[in-house]
Amino acid sequence: MNPRPRRFLLTLVALTAALLAPPVTLAAPPPGVPDGWTDGFVYANGIRIHYYHAKPAPGKPAMVMIHGVTDIGLSWTTLTWKLQDAYDIYMVDARGHGLTDPFTPKDDGNTMVKDVVEFVRVMKLEKPILMGHSMGGATVIRVGAEYPDLAKAIIVLDAGISVPRPAAAAAPAAAPPAAAPRPANPASLPFEMSGTPEVLAAQNNYKFEDLVAKGARQNPKWSLVDNQYWALSKKQYHGAYDAESFRVVMQGGMQTTDALAKIRVPMIILKADASPEQRKAHLEAAKVMQKGKLVHIDGAGHNLHHDNLPRTVEVLNEFLSKL
Repeated sequence: MNPRPRRFLLTLVALTAALLAPPVTLAAPPPGVPDGWTDGFVYANGIRIHYYHAKPAPGKPAMVMIHGVTDIGLSWTTLTWKLQDAYDIYMVDARGHGLTDPFTPKDDGNTMVKDVVEFVRVMKLEKPILMGHSMGGATVIRVGAEYPDLAKAIIVLDAGISVPRPAAAAAPAAAPPAAAPRPANPASLPFEMSGTPEVLAAQNNYKFEDLVAKGARQNPKWSLVDNQYWALSKKQYHGAYDAESFRVVMQGGMQTTDALAKIRVPMIILKADASPEQRKAHLEAAKVMQKGKLVHIDGAGHNLHHDNLPRTVEVLNEFLSKL
């Protein structure tokens, strides 16, 4: 048989088999860096710190964003899209998060504060605006208080604030006995902020599409983009490998008592929606700010920039326009 017709017949058979085969369902890949953005690393405060840089805005004021616990720099994406034309924005992966190096045995409650300070210095950013959410909000509060000449302004999204207590009342009440832990349902994709390396690595192996679905169930107000980057952040989280490290490094870094009163630059705190009693307590705590104000975002929870992005942007633009 002539080899040319034989090759043709074999090719025809292969094509027919491919057409008749059942379709292959591919897992949805995690989203990459948004178009026009870049990412990179710097060595600062003893580790490699990874960051994302939004669409370059030469000549515009620099802004550095610090995310909350278990998130990543890309968790700021939808807010950054609203601000990137007016600001040169850098979104940092905090230590133990995203692609930044993990915690070290030498870390303490000041480590993550120094990470931000050294990032700004290594990147040679002149008087950046510092914005932080939750854990990141507490971090930038401390940076503003302890390094008063570093930032042009401080923006805080739903970090914990409290009225400083007199020294005689400083000792906290005894903690109630801990409730017996309930067994986790594996189908719910349980997620821990601290644990053994094996526990945290197992969480990193959750399927991306399953995490996106979980995020959509838990956060119906969020956009698909917010949920996708939330899912990616959970696959990348490599935070504290034991409860003590979490307490010392991460919770210790969020101790901001007395810090608000020391900040000399313009400052705004955005808080989640709250009861009248809680709002009153928040506003009372905010009275100590020298050049600041506090605004509650109606209808929003802790991730207020995802829950009510339009109102968040409106409040931020009003504040930023006066700098």
